[in-house]
Amino acid sequence: MRAKPSRNRAGPRRAARPPAPGTKLEGTMKTAATVILVIALIGMIPKKKKHEPPPAGAPAAGAVQARSCPEIMATDDSVHIERIFKHAKHLTRKRSVSEEQLRYISASIVKYARAYCIEPELGAALIARESAYNPNATSPSGACGLGQMLPSTASRMGASDCYDIDQNLNGAMRYFRQMLDMWQGHSDQVDRGLASYLVGPGAVKSHGGVPWGNSTCKRYIADIYSYRDTMLSY
Repeated sequence: MRAKPSRNRAGPRRAARPPAPGTKLEGTMKTAATVILVIALIGMIPKKKKHEPPPAGAPAAGAVQARSCPEIMATDDSVHIERIFKHAKHLTRKRSVSEEQLRYISASIVKYARAYCIEPELGAALIARESAYNPNATSPSGACGLGQMLPSTASRMGASDCYDIDQNLNGAMRYFRQMLDMWQGHSDQVDRGLASYLVGPGAVKSHGGVPWGNSTCKRYIADIYSYRDTMLSY
């Protein structure tokens, strides 16, 4: 008997007809193609790097970098400023200096001393001993301004004009901080830092400490502590 052909026998497949122009199917396919193209193009756009916030305590651009010294930050600025102002007014009583300028100098000392983690009264005492709060002071050796830095030192500390109050005080406090840091761990760190500011760190190092036999250096340190104590007593 002859077998009947199967109805399920696979025959050659016909190619799918493209959707007729103007039909709903054609519009859907065009929309899908457009979406895929847009997604591909977006993926090709370089992503911007995520902005990382600066670490806590990081200074703003151009700002003076402050250290973490809670014991110095504990007292309000106004207290330090008033103490320094009273001392400056007393020390300059024989000079014609406006109170406005003295208050500005006092406030600036506090600002830059704190920025470098220096007790404001100690920083002010250093300035008082160096220049008696005179921003125009010039020594025979060429040291200039409030902190009496030599031009070469002032330049290294970023002070292009050593008679500018802010530039000089920022440079002086920065340099004093460096001198203090050199003797970190020594029980007489402040003494060595002050001596280094006066005679240079090399002289202190070669001497093995503060050259107490040098009467000028001895008197210099004693005067600074005396000025500091006077301010703290106000």
